[in-house]
Amino acid sequence: MGRALSAVAPRNGSDITWSNNESSDDSQPDRSFSPLPLTVRPARLADLPSLMRFPIVLGLNQPEFNLGPHRPMRAALSQVVRWRETRPRVFVAKAGGKTVGFAHWQPVLPDRRWQLIALGSATGVYDAEPVWEELIRHSTTAAGLNGVKRLDARIPIGSPVEDPMWAVGFTAYASETIFMAQQVVPGTEMVPLRVQEQTDTWAIHQLYNASVPRKVQFAEAWTSHRWDVRVARTSLNGVTRGWLAEDGHQLLGYVRATSCGSTHVLELIYTPDQPEIISRLLDGALTRLRRISRIGTVYCALRGYQAEAVSALIERGFDPVMEQDLHVKYTTAIARLPQPEIVPFHADVIERLPKRVPSFLHGKPGDGTAS
Repeated sequence: MGRALSAVAPRNGSDITWSNNESSDDSQPDRSFSPLPLTVRPARLADLPSLMRFPIVLGLNQPEFNLGPHRPMRAALSQVVRWRETRPRVFVAKAGGKTVGFAHWQPVLPDRRWQLIALGSATGVYDAEPVWEELIRHSTTAAGLNGVKRLDARIPIGSPVEDPMWAVGFTAYASETIFMAQQVVPGTEMVPLRVQEQTDTWAIHQLYNASVPRKVQFAEAWTSHRWDVRVARTSLNGVTRGWLAEDGHQLLGYVRATSCGSTHVLELIYTPDQPEIISRLLDGALTRLRRISRIGTVYCALRGYQAEAVSALIERGFDPVMEQDLHVKYTTAIARLPQPEIVPFHADVIERLPKRVPSFLHGKPGDGTAS
């Protein structure tokens, strides 16, 4: 699930105070330094060599992070030489002429929201949290200046990046448990599932609206384009496929599989009042994957409101390996318009004039017209 990371840090704004974390001892040399200014900017070509050998990399977009090897240097190179909307965004933190951290974001279609992929640290024995906080804060500002309205991040519970995320204003709206299986035990019965077509996105979105809590729907703000497998291919590594379970014309469940080599990531959507559909979705997807690809490691992320699917995963060889929270940060704030004050205007009542003939019937004196 990515390389292990161990770092605990205080927060010192944009200036990092490098201090000795060991207990005070006269026999120990003085390792304290004066504060060093921290500069955060987009990665450049000159930063590529330093990104190749980062000692600590925290992979955050789990479980999709495991679909392929993470290469921050390649992501930074794509940012520099490619000018597509979906090119990666990599920011580096420099202190004293040394690259001490990086943040890798990936724009996700269709609305180009930024998804946090990984954070890196090269601070040695010193704390990484102040560096990460400034990287996340600078990334949020850069996203807003580029017209991006929201940033998403999946943060493992207890991770050292939790405090920097909260300090910048990210909010958790749901929890996930990552399940992993290396020896999958699918059912032997061929389950009738239909291959997803381009015209199915609206029906899948309606199933999502019926099965996901309203709070999560507001936080994620997906449209039906979210379920387009062609869009998923441009945002993630590997190939994405989808299958549907139907009863007549009613959609009961949907399973999406993103595959890279022998590694696969499953996503389940189903109606909560029919939990028996979960087994059909899992068996059908695993059977079809076995026909077209080699099955090595399979991941599945279950939300906190999908507890009824846990037993079906365990029966097929899955084990829970990690818990994480889903976070969101908006780059735009709600503008509150001032309520206009109602000023009463009182009209003076004047005395009514008597009725008379219109003025054009009144002639001039002495011209012989009626008066």
